[in-house]
Amino acid sequence: MANTKKYWKGIEELNETKSFRDSKESEFPQSSSIESFLADEKLGESSTGRRDFLKFLGFSVAAATVAACEAPVIKAVPYVMKPENVTPGMPTWYASTYYDGSSYASILVKTREARPIFIKGNKHYGFTSGSVSPSIIASVLGVYDSERIQHPLKGGKKSTWKTVDSEISKAIKDANRVALISNTIISPALQSAIADLKTAVNGEFNHIQYDPISYSAIRKANELNFGKSFIPSYDFSKAKTIVGINADFLSTWLLPTEFASQYGEKRNPDNNGDWMSKHFQFESVMSVTGSNADYRAMTKPSEEANVLKYILAGVKGMSSTIKLSSTLKKTADLAIQSLLKSGNESLVVCGTNNTGLQQLVNEINHHNKSNGTTILLDNELNLFQSEDAKLLECVKGISAGAYDVVLFYNSNPAYTLPKDDLKKALKNKKVKVTVSLNSHSDETGALCSYNCPDHHALESWADFHPKSNHYALAQPTIRPLHNTASALESFLVWSGKAERGGKDSTVAYDKIKETFSSLSTADFNMVMHNSCVELQQPMLEDSMSFSAAPYASMPSTGKGTEVILYQKTAIGIGNNANNPWLHELPDPISKVTWDNYITMNPVEMTKAGYKTTYDQENGLSLAKITVNGISKTLPVYPLPGQAPGTVGVALGYGRGENGEKIGKSAYQTAEYGGHEVTEKGKPKPIGANVFPMLSMDNEEFNYSNSGKVSKVDGEYIIAATQIHHTVMGRHSIVRETTKEIYDSKGKEAYNPAHTLQTLDDDLNHVEKPVSEFDIWDAHPVENVGHRWGMSIDLSSCIGCSNCLVACQSENNVPVVGKDEVRRGREMHWLRIDRYFASDEEAAVGTKKNKKSFSYDQAEIAALNPKVVHMPMMCQHCNHAPCETVCPVAATTHSNEGLNQMTYNRCIGTRYCANNCPYKVRRFNWFNYPSYKKFTEINPAQDDLGRMVLNPDVTVRSRGVMEKCSFCVQRIQATKLKSKIDKVPVADGEFSTACADVCPTNAIVVGDWNDVNSKIRKSSEDKRSYQALEEVGIKPNVWYKVKVRNEQNDLLAKLQVEKKSHHGSNNKHH
Repeated sequence: MANTKKYWKGIEELNETKSFRDSKESEFPQSSSIESFLADEKLGESSTGRRDFLKFLGFSVAAATVAACEAPVIKAVPYVMKPENVTPGMPTWYASTYYDGSSYASILVKTREARPIFIKGNKHYGFTSGSVSPSIIASVLGVYDSERIQHPLKGGKKSTWKTVDSEISKAIKDANRVALISNTIISPALQSAIADLKTAVNGEFNHIQYDPISYSAIRKANELNFGKSFIPSYDFSKAKTIVGINADFLSTWLLPTEFASQYGEKRNPDNNGDWMSKHFQFESVMSVTGSNADYRAMTKPSEEANVLKYILAGVKGMSSTIKLSSTLKKTADLAIQSLLKSGNESLVVCGTNNTGLQQLVNEINHHNKSNGTTILLDNELNLFQSEDAKLLECVKGISAGAYDVVLFYNSNPAYTLPKDDLKKALKNKKVKVTVSLNSHSDETGALCSYNCPDHHALESWADFHPKSNHYALAQPTIRPLHNTASALESFLVWSGKAERGGKDSTVAYDKIKETFSSLSTADFNMVMHNSCVELQQPMLEDSMSFSAAPYASMPSTGKGTEVILYQKTAIGIGNNANNPWLHELPDPISKVTWDNYITMNPVEMTKAGYKTTYDQENGLSLAKITVNGISKTLPVYPLPGQAPGTVGVALGYGRGENGEKIGKSAYQTAEYGGHEVTEKGKPKPIGANVFPMLSMDNEEFNYSNSGKVSKVDGEYIIAATQIHHTVMGRHSIVRETTKEIYDSKGKEAYNPAHTLQTLDDDLNHVEKPVSEFDIWDAHPVENVGHRWGMSIDLSSCIGCSNCLVACQSENNVPVVGKDEVRRGREMHWLRIDRYFASDEEAAVGTKKNKKSFSYDQAEIAALNPKVVHMPMMCQHCNHAPCETVCPVAATTHSNEGLNQMTYNRCIGTRYCANNCPYKVRRFNWFNYPSYKKFTEINPAQDDLGRMVLNPDVTVRSRGVMEKCSFCVQRIQATKLKSKIDKVPVADGEFSTACADVCPTNAIVVGDWNDVNSKIRKSSEDKRSYQALEEVGIKPNVWYKVKVRNEQNDLLAKLQVEKKSHHGSNNKHH
């Protein structure tokens, strides 16, 4: 007899209550037909435009129900109509332009199924010549930031565009005084829309442009010397001599995306016999630019005026009474000699925002006749038109209640202004209506009565006029994810010139197209395809000539320690404080991640009792720094090359002190997940905001001031990816020479072949090339099929870190956070080793005296060291020691020379990492995409954030090793395309992510078996060598000797040409 007993889990199930039935249906959702899903009225707004990725993603309905019972059911269907230009599984590229108020570049955006996932520079169009910055590459992550404001807010609560538009439009129309505070606007269409907004105001309308980093002194100096307020274009590629005064033009000063590529053109000693530029740098804090200089002098801000006056007198051939220190004088004398020799092919730039100093620079450049050669007066830069004095007047008016409406666009003055007057005025409701168009509820937006969020740059149409002769377009690469609206559209709507168009609005597009027709006769569609067009340039005015003028006041010499407020490569002014990729990017100089700190010279730190060493368990000393009555407590970092008597602190940190929603990654994370909290229970910011330490001198923001630094009790753990600062004379890792030695001596002087001693037939000790010793079974990769290789030129590499961020973006490298980085568990596939020279070395990697060489002293960097940046990734060795120790053959060698990983075979013994001489393998200690410790920082744990993942690359799981793959997915795609086209793989058709974004073309990749390829020729160059070649593992990566354009007599004595042994040649196999 069948068992007819029935069991119930509870009374609710027995009685079939309504709550039970609802719960049951929620746990086991009923299937839904495609027809009923498509008939949903909520899909009425949807379209099949190429950016409507929410409908493009093709999941099955069944797959959506695999999620946990508590998760909401996602109903998704395949394409009904395949969108134009979208082929599933194939990337689509769009030419566009990036501008965020401080960074500018012509870019190419890679999309997959209409999701932007990768950004690189456009090498074919635009004056930035394919150069980008880490912040631009990482900006793709910002599209998927779940902390963005997703709809208009009124009083901090969700509202509708209809409501806010009606109320804001009325307030603007009825206002007596309206102010718009924005970053520098270089969009002609947006300028036109602002002009329309001005006409809609019955009262007074003030538009103030404000940039947190001001270049107003350059404009003022040019107005005094040329009769016009402007910033000219600079061309570093035409400068045989470059002199920089506190100008980090390769990383943060003015337009580094253009300058880096120009600079790189003339830093290669093999320019077909052409010249190599000579670079002098005078600065306080060791910068990316200073680390690449041929001559660098540690210079206090108070000494800059004397240095410039001394150089000016020198180029004029006049004797000078200016007193300089011996080291400063020596470098300045060399700079004068080089400037005189270069004549009009020279360039002097200064990054200090002081009109008097900029006048001195103008006079030096004028005397050298640089105007018209390296300085283009007729091609003005339209960026950075900050009106500092006008802004402070406006803030006074706001505090006095003189304004009825204040709008903030792409500007956060509540965070960046030195005084908190504006913050207090907004808190106290001194203005009736305040509107923020920023993407986040930031320090300023959180205090506004309305938030009308702008689209992300990759979601919107935009146009730009960055230079007099250049016009550029930005096109959307994805349909807006949220209920946001273009600021251009908002201004037109509030002025009564347009109506809202929803997510598929064409208001901005139509306005841009209309504006374009008045600027150029070119075909708009072709300009959109290329992203930019050159404009007709008017002839240089006769009045644009230099005339001397009385110098404005110079920086005053204060008492106490001189404090320099500078920008870091990744974080900049703080706009990117919510981007975990940039926080985890090691600083190019200090190699510290996730932190702000005080930089001080190690010699001075030792005298004052500060700690100069640190590791994962031992932190750095803390100090209180006080400037203009503002005090902050930060750790003190030992930075070689820091000018004695000075300290540096980076801007852009300390975001969200009041718990504003600016992004989860902007705050310190706890050891086991969640955020650290302050005494008030709010998330704890990373670092400290030092913008309040700025001062205003002669209506100019001053970024260096006198202050006081005092040691306080306690230590602070920092997370750095490199705690060894020197290469300790290991010539097999880094090789450096001078231009003079390179031109006058043979390869064996500066790049000798590695040899080992052995016995010949007569039992005599002889030296033979390493290549003749082989205990391995060779892989058949030479001259058979493809053999992929890479070459890295240390002379061209500037340490910008573009490659590192691009690799992370392309290969789904996880973010692990500060706690894991400090434990040595960072996951970057590529690292950039930064090596300082020690006093034991004549150059980085070359010992002064082999007999008396002290390894203890070699660990200590010199007071003002030379620097070498060395990218290091998996070398894909043909005799890879990692492959021989793997017990499960998870790491093997391909027949194309690649060291490849089979993730689902790896059992995590980590033998391979132990056996790798380059230490470039990474182990997944945790399941980063799901473990709670990484929720706040890992994009893969966010529903939106994971959309940035590259579907061509596997997301690795806990317990497996990973490493650089030479972007094997790109190799396969290139080979497949060639197969379809029935042609061989052409040289240059394949490129890794790191090579794609290198601004100086220091990285070359390709098929080594192609004898005509660039990589083959580069690997056989007389400067080429392989790191740790003597180990005999035969890497597929070559480095090229660093050549510095300096006079180094000691190195010239040491690098003596020797006879080659047994037919040793320059080739490496």
